[in-house]
Amino acid sequence: MSALSVNAARLWSDHMRMAEIGPSPEGGSNRPALSALDAEARALLTAWCFALGLTEERDALANTFYRRAGSAALPAVAFGSHLDTVPTGGRFDGVSGVLAGLEVIRVLAEAGITTKAPLELVNWTNEEGTRFRPAMMGSRVHAGDMTLAEALSVRDDDGISVAQALAAHNLAGPAAPAPRRWAAFLELHIEQGAILESTGQDIGIVTGTVQARYFQITVTGTPSHAGPMSMDRRRDSLAAAAEVILASERVGIAGEPGGRSSTTWITNSPNARGAVANITRLHSDVRHEDPARAAEMQTDFLGAVAEIATRRQLRIDVDPYTTFGPVRFDAKIANTLRTAAQARQMTTRDMLAVAGHDAVMAARVCPAAMLFVPSVGGISHNPGEYSTPEQLAKGAQVLLDAVVALSA
Repeated sequence: MSALSVNAARLWSDHMRMAEIGPSPEGGSNRPALSALDAEARALLTAWCFALGLTEERDALANTFYRRAGSAALPAVAFGSHLDTVPTGGRFDGVSGVLAGLEVIRVLAEAGITTKAPLELVNWTNEEGTRFRPAMMGSRVHAGDMTLAEALSVRDDDGISVAQALAAHNLAGPAAPAPRRWAAFLELHIEQGAILESTGQDIGIVTGTVQARYFQITVTGTPSHAGPMSMDRRRDSLAAAAEVILASERVGIAGEPGGRSSTTWITNSPNARGAVANITRLHSDVRHEDPARAAEMQTDFLGAVAEIATRRQLRIDVDPYTTFGPVRFDAKIANTLRTAAQARQMTTRDMLAVAGHDAVMAARVCPAAMLFVPSVGGISHNPGEYSTPEQLAKGAQVLLDAVVALSA
């Protein structure tokens, strides 16, 4: 088994081929969840998997499981990530975890090796949460953190529901989303930060996550003409939202080094020249590795929002619609990843995930762990997102060796 090696050139070629689906003008990827482009990417993955003799099973939310039989009737070892991207995405976020898993199965197939435990490669639905909220929707429903009915009723900014998007591209499968018989779930992901690069280390062993708290915010003012209406009588929702955004930033700065906060989405109505805005919607979040500090950040942020509403004499509604973390990943599986990397003379670093990932939800229903590969410049959710062929191959090699160890 120690002689098994991933094919770095093939892994890179797979990335570049997948990046041909939904290319952005800046060289990145834009494949919204449950869109025609997402369906095309899924079809390519399915073709690759069928060529390896894998069987496919899809659930009603289009979470897709590609199975390679084992020699014994044991719980499967599962691994994967997602193919959907944010609108300004790169070519590696999510997709690297799926393609590294595909490479694991290709290497085993070429070597004629049948593992004792079955293997399952997973493509989760709507991990990013930029078209349909919340993020990690597919794995969230799979783990029972959200009902299927709730997920199917969610609508995007154009009013299209998850159920309609699934039907439009014939993506839903017959199975009910539910935990599967897994011994373990592993997820390879690009770091999306600069720690590994700055410290010169090859592999991040993700031992857990921070806590993140998400808020949908609606600022309601009064519509008026931008000319005749005096400044003191205005109830300008956009101006109030600007203060909310700056308050969010201040809370994050105060929460450093372990904290983060952001406002990442905004819509404005009537969004017309000459009209004072009266309905502005925002999406904000706070995060911290210490749950108590995350709670304090939330209190500080919501206090600032309430003060803005009172002072400006308008209404601000806050929907704290979801949280994730903190999660502690399985220590034994993390050690398997660490040992696999070190056996290949790779340097490792234990670290926390600051972003949400499908493994966070999978950890609710089975032992789970993650590994990171470096992101050049720490750039992610950006067309310039980049990990080198060598970095991706090292990560895939660690995943391969860990899967072999866990499925033996």
